[in-house]
Amino acid sequence: MDHPRPGLRYVDASDLDDSKIKFNRLEVQGIDGQKLGTVEGFIIDRNSARPYYVVVDAGGWFKSKHFLAPIGHIAFAPGDSKLVADLTKDRVKNYPGFDKSEFKKMSEDELKMMDDQMWTVCVVETPAVIARYEHEHYRYPTWWEADFYNPNREPEGVGPRGIG
Repeated sequence: MDHPRPGLRYVDASDLDDSKIKFNRLEVQGIDGQKLGTVEGFIIDRNSARPYYVVVDAGGWFKSKHFLAPIGHIAFAPGDSKLVADLTKDRVKNYPGFDKSEFKKMSEDELKMMDDQMWTVCVVETPAVIARYEHEHYRYPTWWEADFYNPNREPEGVGPRGIG
């Protein structure tokens, strides 16, 4: 499958099981040591819980408050105290902004346009024939466990621990 768009959904980091890793507001640092922001959530495949993007709250320095970092660019720093992206602020400034409320309403065409924009700014050179979601930008991270997001844990629209 080249693109699982119909099954993509935004999941707030506070809605994930944090018994192993507390993602909510976890710092995201660039490869150059500069703070890029904090984890706000993830864009995942709703059926497999496979992450494709980390939603980063960049605060005031970014043209939009949020941006997407492809999951293949993210790893844990030694000691698991923060995430490190093999990106710099200058590179991220070319990324399109992200609005989670708009994401939920996006049509297939709009999702494709967002995906194409991300692909354009992420891929410096055109790879050999490869399905987009098999590219290293979307490689499955070794630190992610599918049970962080368990869709059976909470009904749609209900917050963590049954609070609406």
